[in-house]
Amino acid sequence: MIRAVLFDWYDTLARVDGDRIVAGRRQLAARAGVDAETMAALWRETAEQRMLGRLGSLEQEIAYILQRLGATPSPALVTELARIELDTWHAAVSLYPAARPTLATLKARGYRLGVVSNCSYPAGQAIEHAGLADLFDAFTLSFQVGLAKPQPEIYTHACQALGVTYAETMFVADGAFGELDAAAALGITTVLVEQEGQSRAYGSSSRWDYKVTTLAALLPLLEAQTDEPRGVASTDSSG
Repeated sequence: MIRAVLFDWYDTLARVDGDRIVAGRRQLAARAGVDAETMAALWRETAEQRMLGRLGSLEQEIAYILQRLGATPSPALVTELARIELDTWHAAVSLYPAARPTLATLKARGYRLGVVSNCSYPAGQAIEHAGLADLFDAFTLSFQVGLAKPQPEIYTHACQALGVTYAETMFVADGAFGELDAAAALGITTVLVEQEGQSRAYGSSSRWDYKVTTLAALLPLLEAQTDEPRGVASTDSSG
């Protein structure tokens, strides 16, 4: 029986306005006095390090990138730039309309809920800023735990945080990073969600148990799936 539902965050519960992120980074570069395109290239180059928290705090990330560009920012400037980055992420992230009502219903039905996300420090702060913390029992964020999907250890960490086994867990995601394949290999029930505004910039998955086109379809799916055989084929359930 499923006792817990793990959710990917970006392109699953929330979407990101990429244009806002680009504009914010240009503002940051202008304030720091560095070339925006060169700085953007360094943001991309350090994506994995930042996602795994290897560069430290956001201030340390920014200081590192600017030093690589030959700048020597003051601590006060670094603090200001970090605030620009956080404000940019907060403004760029919006929840899918069905996210809160779906989570609230699942919570009320007694399911334990968690997030497992590949994210950098500012992207993680945007998760905390989104106003859903009251509905979750645990957050497993890559930059905090030093693990990232599709590493099996990050799913283990997330399940342990919820106090459930793989067989008692459902994982809902857009499929980036091969995340559904990795979860399915552990015996976790997997659900692909396809909805408007997904970036599709981080790869996909090839294996899942169910497919939905709205988060609202999860409750009937959870109620029905215990009577159905587990498999790896795509099953549409749009609610």
